[in-house]
Amino acid sequence: MNEAAPEAVSKPARRLSAADISSGLALAVSVFALAIGTWQTRLMQSQSRASVWPYLSIGYTYTNGAETNGFIWTIDNNGVGPALVQSTTLSLDGKPMRNWDEVLTALGTAKRTNMATTSFAGSVIPPNTNRETTVAAIRVDDREIAGLLKGAIERFRMDICYCSIYDDCWVAHWQNWRADAVDRCPAEGVQFEQ
Repeated sequence: MNEAAPEAVSKPARRLSAADISSGLALAVSVFALAIGTWQTRLMQSQSRASVWPYLSIGYTYTNGAETNGFIWTIDNNGVGPALVQSTTLSLDGKPMRNWDEVLTALGTAKRTNMATTSFAGSVIPPNTNRETTVAAIRVDDREIAGLLKGAIERFRMDICYCSIYDDCWVAHWQNWRADAVDRCPAEGVQFEQ
């Protein structure tokens, strides 16, 4: 009994139907739309972060006139959003200072004068758009002490770590108009308390 070998059954080549093509195109368009939506979301997030970007700068004013004299250590928010101050450090000749009394003692004066100081650690410094919001960390009208502070400008180092409302953080440096981005504000170190 010889059985005949089964004949190979050939399958006809399948043709793409209009439904298959339109399904593939719909899938491609959906993936493209998803990619565009993701890109737009990231763009909107970066735009919203930029719309509240704070930018602190630390500087001073010094007046040595016949009728007026004084020294003012200033902190300005030149950005467009509030700056949430997280930490502040101040050093003189590399030695950490805790407050302005320590600074004056380190500068060699036992004289205490009327001076105004502002505590800004833990505070919110609003942007100075359309209004004056400069914070005077210290204001001294005594000619001798103002001269001591002015003469020691190069010996100081102040760092203020601050964040935006989106928890993007930066460190502003004394007499340096560039703020450095950081992941978060450090909690270590000797904090300056005014």
